[in-house]
Amino acid sequence: MIIGIPKEIKIGEGRVSLTPDNVEDLIEEGHDIIIEHDAGKSAGFLDERYTKEGARIFESKKKVYSESEILVKVKEPINEELKFFNPGPILFSFLHLSANMELAKSFTDGKSTALAFESVRLEDGQLPILMPMSEIAGRMAVIVGANLLSTRNGGSGLLLGGSAGVNHGYCVILGGGSAGRSAALAAFGLGAHVTILEKSIPRIRYLTDTLPKGITISMPHTRSLKESVKLADLLLGCVLVPNARAPKIISREMVKTMKSHSVIVDVAIDQGGCIATSRPTTHEDPVYVEEEIIHYCVTNMPGAYPRTSTEALSENLFPFLLKLTSEEDIINTLKKNKSLRDCVNVYEGNVTIESIANDLKLPFNSIESFL
Repeated sequence: MIIGIPKEIKIGEGRVSLTPDNVEDLIEEGHDIIIEHDAGKSAGFLDERYTKEGARIFESKKKVYSESEILVKVKEPINEELKFFNPGPILFSFLHLSANMELAKSFTDGKSTALAFESVRLEDGQLPILMPMSEIAGRMAVIVGANLLSTRNGGSGLLLGGSAGVNHGYCVILGGGSAGRSAALAAFGLGAHVTILEKSIPRIRYLTDTLPKGITISMPHTRSLKESVKLADLLLGCVLVPNARAPKIISREMVKTMKSHSVIVDVAIDQGGCIATSRPTTHEDPVYVEEEIIHYCVTNMPGAYPRTSTEALSENLFPFLLKLTSEEDIINTLKKNKSLRDCVNVYEGNVTIESIANDLKLPFNSIESFL
């Protein structure tokens, strides 16, 4: 099968979908790998590494798209890439369709087929491709947030970890999933007072068993939510509802109660954000101030650390790509593999995940109806 790897063009996106090591493994399986020139450069993987393993390098983005049977990207296609999906190759990528009507309509109008990394789910409910990116985003959220609290960056001047005899800062985390748990460990390691607000009782039990005892974990009841937000020096939005828009957990009125020049980092922004005052930003222009609170809402946070993120992404997506390309007919593959079947977001122009169709008010057709 011909597998294409394009260069990412989303602002600040330095990741590439596959490392040379995984490309070598795919070639050993008999696949033909074509890669756009300099696709891995920002992550430290030069063209020579890929050609050494047997990949072919194309200068033309259009040629990569037109000759690929499966295209493996990192981030969802943006405006100048949409023309290549009419219907174009099968796409395997992060999509976050529930928060992106333009992309969804482009796929449905173009009769495209698109599979989402974030929709790959194991029998135990884990999201194996999304999880490492969430962990990186969670750690990064604390690093970014702590930095934004400096007066040089417009913050309150509070050092999150405090000092001997001086009050430490408060980090409040909405959601105790992979991103929230990683953020909690990072913030606690800096010396902050850390509170996680999580509504799942089983998850609370898990967090209680595995996190340091100094981290507070509680249910997000209205009163505790309001009190925690008011106390927060750094508020992190780490809420995830798979295959759906993130719910708005924090209202504008709650944001107004925060201390002036405190910081919000909304990790959930690629799914629409879980804070009412959040709006998407980029790595080139990542910050804005609203209600006297600094907001950081970059939609591709792990792209700032492309080497680590690429290696983590490639290793976790590789087993599923190997299964996806195991047969010439994708239908046969989908029939046999539930994890891959469940990650089909659009099939030949049909939205195949009900929650996405509901969020976007588009017709829904189950993937099973095509099998």
